[in-house]
Amino acid sequence: MFDTGGGVGEIPTDGGVAGDAARFVVLSELARIENAHAARKVLLAGELMLSALERDVALRGGDIRDCGNEAVAEVSTRLGCSHTMASHFCDLGVDLRLRLPLTRAAFLAGDLDYARAWRIHRETAGLLPETFSLLEAEIVASARRLAPAALGREIRALILRASPGEAASDRELAEAECRVRVRRLGPLSEFSAVLPADQGQAAWQLVCEMAGTVCGKDRRGRQALLVDALMASLHGESALSCTCGSERCPKVGVASMPSRRKPLVQITVDVATLLGLTASPAYLDGHGPIDPHLARLLAEDGTWRAMLTEMRDLATELGLTPSTQPTETDTGTGPDADTISAAPGGQGNATESAPQRRQGLQVFRARGRRHRGGRLPESPIPSSWWDRPPPLPGPPPVGEGTTIADVLNRLDTDATLRRGRFPDGHGGQAQPPHGALTYRPDASTTSMVRTRDGHCRFPGCSVPAARCQLDHIVAFTHRNPIAGGWTIPSNLQCLCQFHHNLKTMDRITATMLAGGILVWSSSYGTTTVTLPGGVAMTDLDNTLVPHLPRRRHRQTADGTNETDEPPPF
Repeated sequence: MFDTGGGVGEIPTDGGVAGDAARFVVLSELARIENAHAARKVLLAGELMLSALERDVALRGGDIRDCGNEAVAEVSTRLGCSHTMASHFCDLGVDLRLRLPLTRAAFLAGDLDYARAWRIHRETAGLLPETFSLLEAEIVASARRLAPAALGREIRALILRASPGEAASDRELAEAECRVRVRRLGPLSEFSAVLPADQGQAAWQLVCEMAGTVCGKDRRGRQALLVDALMASLHGESALSCTCGSERCPKVGVASMPSRRKPLVQITVDVATLLGLTASPAYLDGHGPIDPHLARLLAEDGTWRAMLTEMRDLATELGLTPSTQPTETDTGTGPDADTISAAPGGQGNATESAPQRRQGLQVFRARGRRHRGGRLPESPIPSSWWDRPPPLPGPPPVGEGTTIADVLNRLDTDATLRRGRFPDGHGGQAQPPHGALTYRPDASTTSMVRTRDGHCRFPGCSVPAARCQLDHIVAFTHRNPIAGGWTIPSNLQCLCQFHHNLKTMDRITATMLAGGILVWSSSYGTTTVTLPGGVAMTDLDNTLVPHLPRRRHRQTADGTNETDEPPPF
């Protein structure tokens, strides 16, 4: 039907699902060919850039004055692209030749596209050579499985787990480059701002609150409301005028917006990291992983809510290792435990016999009351760019790419896993807990599911969990709720409206494995795996487990405690 070239052959013309599945195979092959040619183009641009630099040094007697600008200008002319795009081609080509050997090989093989190669180049720029050499293999493995946005978060998480001090110093250096700009976008203008992570989430929340000062019958769409809310905030207005046209609009005379305040953002971090005992990454809702130094700064003046989690050994849960014995971090994690298990990403006692770290998943069990934050101990990890420490000793952390590959291999060897851990949607419980037979989850269940998932759980989707709908993995049965899937965390997932509609129409199916891992299957025979996007990944090997004893209160003569403080759960 089409002359595809490149050794792909004719595209099948038979109809139906089988014919479309064959077309998808051809589509994948064409993408690999395109990626390989893109790699050759970028590498050639980098070679031209290096050649121009060498000539400049030879002509100037050791001084570089042109900085390769001549090569960039010629690349721009030859390719008909902007100066900025040509500069990106040259910079990436130079980096692939000098610093990114594994990325270059995967790019040339067609396993990576330009967007993923550029993401690796940008996210790892400025890392110490020993840090990047430690992480590149895991980064490339993740790049083969993740979309560019998810890959960026994964790279940041790997850096935080391997070298938290270096990540903090690089973040402080990047904050000096915050900016605001406006540029033409066809007949429109694009107004953008690059802000620190916490300020960006706070600004977004303020705009959303301004958009919420109209009633539900306002005639504008969501995006139009947000644009008007941004302009109203810039002009110092207190609220938006509702366009519903009703004289009885409930938003008439709405109260003014609050004045500038502290960031209203949600950060998830383990207790040991707050106390400076470990250096695990934290998770900023709507943004992704952040370094522990920033999390500690924000937590000192925040409101804390305790969430009880249980650490599960992923390798043991899925049968990826021959060991079936629970690890040290699997014990003592119930509500009455006297210890809190925390992963420092490389601190503590290393397991010398293990070739790599094993990954664990935090299963959210319950949440407690809100409490005001307090002053935290000084962190021993320096954050200055000049005092960047080397990566923590030990093997590299296990990334999402390696974990997903292990899970897929396990699914191939044991087809029964595809049914899910709890095929009935009851979470292994004999009796439904409170709220399980109600279609809409309560606030506690919603909070735990959104915290666990972080974003839409469909592969490649980055819609934040706060903007997602909660979907029953095993469908809820309205006529007989006890027989269908229950409304419990192990049977709920975050899905954006688009992917929720696809699943509701049975175009795609999902099953949940241990620790919130989801296996997605399509009618075309593809199987993909997604991992929880919140603070759910940690290293079981090289783990510091601090002992935090309970505070014993003095008892009165009748044996009761002298404190009025309610229990956290």
